[in-house]
Amino acid sequence: MNRYIKLANVRGRDAEIILKPNPLESLVTLSLPNKEITFTQKIIKSHSKTTFEAMASELKLKPELGIDYELQVANAVAQNIIESDPEIDFELAGRYISEVSKVYINESLKPVFSVKKTENIFSPSGELKQSRIPKYLEGNITGDSFIKWSGKLLPKHQIFNKVVFEKKYQIKHVNGLTYDFLFEMAKELNDKDALIMVGAGPSGKDPIVLNDGGNPYRGFLEGRVKGDKYCLLLHLSDQELKPILDEN
Repeated sequence: MNRYIKLANVRGRDAEIILKPNPLESLVTLSLPNKEITFTQKIIKSHSKTTFEAMASELKLKPELGIDYELQVANAVAQNIIESDPEIDFELAGRYISEVSKVYINESLKPVFSVKKTENIFSPSGELKQSRIPKYLEGNITGDSFIKWSGKLLPKHQIFNKVVFEKKYQIKHVNGLTYDFLFEMAKELNDKDALIMVGAGPSGKDPIVLNDGGNPYRGFLEGRVKGDKYCLLLHLSDQELKPILDEN
């Protein structure tokens, strides 16, 4: 589904254009020996009553002295599986399903209706620095807000080991005027063989939020030109590559 974005150029002139998802197509296809193309189908594997925890609770084991209790439980569940196949529900296992919905569950595998989300902040070495309630962010790509050039150019050959691109969108014109507007952008970036960092806020350095309640991203604009054709791509990243610090 296409969405709109307001984008400003280096001179601060802005226009509302189309932001189109641009997923990568797989270069590999799977087929049968007769070259018939395969397809993916969701099926039911099991339900909560056939999990390891559920089967262990059904056994109601009493700890034996001198033997690790977790090992006792594992051995008992394994023996029960060998004898009676309780982990297979012959009525449900293997049934095809078409639509699914995400449901949050607790440690007892029961649905919960009130969830408290937390956001964990890690250091470059992988240590937990902070745990906090996530901030609710409002979208800032259209309406009164728009995305600006930050003025920070990054040569293409230097960015591959700086950030991880998570999303990619193609920016498309909606009429002749926006074609000229975007073509000029793409040509400037193509000639400089660089990406420009873009973002929200007065200086174009604030994170980009695509929709209300969405995640913040850093934006990088890439332009390609061939004749009178152009391709303008918005790369989004929320991960920065940093070397692991050697404490020794």
